[in-house]
Amino acid sequence: MSFRRSIIASAVCLIATPAAAADLMTDAQAEQLSSAIFNDIVAGKPASAIDKADELIAAFNVRQAKRAHACAESQEQAEALAKKNDAEVTMELTIVGPAWCDGYFYKGYALIDLGRGREALPWLQLAHDRAPLNAHYTNELAEWFKAQKDWKRSFGLFEEALRSAETAPDGQRALYKARALRGMGFNKIEMGQLDEAETLFNESLTYQPDSPAAANELKYIKQIRGEPNT
Repeated sequence: MSFRRSIIASAVCLIATPAAAADLMTDAQAEQLSSAIFNDIVAGKPASAIDKADELIAAFNVRQAKRAHACAESQEQAEALAKKNDAEVTMELTIVGPAWCDGYFYKGYALIDLGRGREALPWLQLAHDRAPLNAHYTNELAEWFKAQKDWKRSFGLFEEALRSAETAPDGQRALYKARALRGMGFNKIEMGQLDEAETLFNESLTYQPDSPAAANELKYIKQIRGEPNT
């Protein structure tokens, strides 16, 4: 069995089954904790969410100390990560389900909710690095740089999210693509490239036709040009 195939086999196994008994937290427990963190955020309890996120991060670090891990949302994404690792890296990689990387992402999100946006960046970056094909994580990282008015860095990350969305679960691909295209369009407006921005917003509407955000930005472009809105 080739090295790449052994990684893919691990991806298939670890996404579908619980972690080894020697680990302190199972896959099922990680998923439950991830859901609890999300519920805290929705309920407006970011401090509680951070406490739970730290617990999930610590458990994932136990795994990382034994062998490099990456998170995937789908079988297609797991195989793409395995091929990427085989082509670019020489280390052995274990691919696990998405819940394991949610601790980084949710901690960053909760810090933003607490008004501590600058502290959020390392956690959003870690989420991206541990799950490099997760378009949702990449879109959020791009949003962080957009908020800092780093238009070029933000655009590049949204562009990356658009590519990564090709391996997202079927039910999420259109949503992730639409959001990435809107982000790219917003940055193009700020860089004064209105024609390109208009094209991107129109493309986003092919994935999410009822998006008021895209429609409003297209109206804004017309306003900048001095054109009537019809």
